[in-house]
Amino acid sequence: MKKNNSPAPQNTPNAKAMGNLKKLGVLFLNFTLFYALFRLLIELSERTRIMGIYYATTIVYALGAAGLFIAYFVLNSFSFDKNPRTWDELPEGWTDEQKKDFLDKQPERQKKARTLLYVLMPIVVTIFISYIELNFFK
Repeated sequence: MKKNNSPAPQNTPNAKAMGNLKKLGVLFLNFTLFYALFRLLIELSERTRIMGIYYATTIVYALGAAGLFIAYFVLNSFSFDKNPRTWDELPEGWTDEQKKDFLDKQPERQKKARTLLYVLMPIVVTIFISYIELNFFK
């Protein structure tokens, strides 16, 4: 009896579940790293009694999140929609060549935008948890 060495289809429920589990793992790992660094810098600020470290850390995280948010918006064709833009949605002042170039590059840009979410979401969650800790637990 011959052994089937062909890879499993990518659209089976098991393959999708494994892909989602991998994405969740990457998000959790990134959150853990960002949160640990954030807490380390806050602890350093508290021990040295230099509040500027805390303020600088919070500002850097907030500016990083804002920058990634803007980059996501730009890469995702200036929308938060998951669906790609159509020919009719593009500005009327664009030539047909500009529209074609934009639509040809759109899937690649949206893939990059989705990748940015693996960095953006953990930073936003870290800032949110820090806000909750600061206002409700201290």
